[in-house]
Amino acid sequence: MMSALLKVAEGLRRLLEVIALSGGWLLVVMACLTTFDVTARKFGMDLPYTKLQELEWHFHAVIFSLWMGYCYTINAHPRVDSFTERLTHRGRAWVELAGCLLLALPYIALVSYYSIDYVATSYRMNEQSESSLGLTHRWIIKGIFAAGLWLVALGILSVLLRVIVFLFGNKSEQEVNLQIGHVESDI
Repeated sequence: MMSALLKVAEGLRRLLEVIALSGGWLLVVMACLTTFDVTARKFGMDLPYTKLQELEWHFHAVIFSLWMGYCYTINAHPRVDSFTERLTHRGRAWVELAGCLLLALPYIALVSYYSIDYVATSYRMNEQSESSLGLTHRWIIKGIFAAGLWLVALGILSVLLRVIVFLFGNKSEQEVNLQIGHVESDI
């Protein structure tokens, strides 16, 4: 049973990793778009700058949305460790279990659920930029952000399954690959 849970957790993590790394290539597109926008402005080219700027923030939102779930699985998200820094790894796992069950999953489930209506309303209204020169089809970017929330739900589920296997399955921290608690960066 615990091995099956661990396989599901790893499958979710790998899926989120593929999505995040694939979305990472959008950084190159966004950098090219931003460079073009800045260069065109410098040389006074007559272009739809409002659309370019909106497209830039759309790319930011897409990249962020595609990375949120994976970041949760590798502990690359903001957290307050002052409470757990002196706890053992097992103690941190109990805090993570409580946090996932009582805070993270209920919150993200509620927000994700309502994100569907958020996108549907935008689609029905044919929502577009507030600027007359801006982008149309605002529901697309809202849909991508909503999908990102669902990816976070999968990330939380992946971590939760690892915590359950670690706490109740007699597997070591290394076997479970449970990345929780304080992280030291090499930067």
